[in-house]
Amino acid sequence: MIRQRVFVSGALLIMAIGLIIGYEKGYKPRSEKKREESSQAYGNFDTKKVKRIEITRGEKKDILAAVANGWVVETEANYPADSEALDKALKAAKKLNCGNEVASGDEQLKRFDLDKDKAMEVRLLDEKSKPLADFYVGKRGPTYSSSYFRKAEDKKVCLAYENLIALFDRTNDTWRNKGIFDFNAADCKTLKIEDGSTVIWLDKQAQDNKWVLLEAQNKIPAASWTVDGICQTLAKLKTEGFPNVSLSQAGLEKPTKKVTVKLAGGNSFELQVGLQIKEKQSYYVKRLDQANIFELGLYQVQNLFKKKEELTEKTMDGQALPPPEQALPNMPPKAPPEEAPPKTENK
Repeated sequence: MIRQRVFVSGALLIMAIGLIIGYEKGYKPRSEKKREESSQAYGNFDTKKVKRIEITRGEKKDILAAVANGWVVETEANYPADSEALDKALKAAKKLNCGNEVASGDEQLKRFDLDKDKAMEVRLLDEKSKPLADFYVGKRGPTYSSSYFRKAEDKKVCLAYENLIALFDRTNDTWRNKGIFDFNAADCKTLKIEDGSTVIWLDKQAQDNKWVLLEAQNKIPAASWTVDGICQTLAKLKTEGFPNVSLSQAGLEKPTKKVTVKLAGGNSFELQVGLQIKEKQSYYVKRLDQANIFELGLYQVQNLFKKKEELTEKTMDGQALPPPEQALPNMPPKAPPEEAPPKTENK
């Protein structure tokens, strides 16, 4: 009898464990997924179908449009848009759900800044300008990474665990791509730094990937870490703004301060620096091959324009390394010193 009871108890325990495992791994995840899908604000939303974005807050309206090679800001002369930021914003829109309904009604909309007068409206449209998603963003939520929102046709206040304000609101900023250059810093091959009458040439040696400073017929060892830093700054250079000034106002008609980089493969880029912006720690700059004028911080300009002493490799005592010794043409190699005859002991 005892054996039978133990056997039955063991079997029941095994069945119970099996049911629990089945629930946790099967039914429970499926039911939670269904619940999550049913609470999604836009269940069939597909980010790839979005071809136009309209963001309105107060008097400002930003319109972005998809083109063959990315996105442009239609309301800013079709300037290339910050595609990376747009991608993050669209992914956040896809995850919106109303599983956390906070309140509802006209009075509550005002309380959470979700009435039309205060809220930011986001409309995501397809290629035929049909709305795929239309929602309003109000106050920040209880945490920095949360926001209150509502669907355009609804009066329910929902809590999203995304900072929708930071993702979509460019009222005091722009959706334009702030990148000036975008290349691989490791591809830097030569650098030319011009500052008035001073011109510095730097070249990366193919055999050891070390930089040298070219001066007359000499190749002076350069501080490779410092030169690589210039390449890294240039490679991902971003503007701090888009000043609306002319070339003459920016001091960029005939600039005398330039840095030119040539890359492995043949491409080259030149950054031109103009006047310092009044009452700001920044300068007007532009690319040689573009008309756009950018704003670059003083610290970035200082990182790009180093003096010869800063670019030269130093010895332990702070002295510049001399150029490597070069063999003179048509000169035979030095003969090794003659060995002294072995000493003999006097007997």
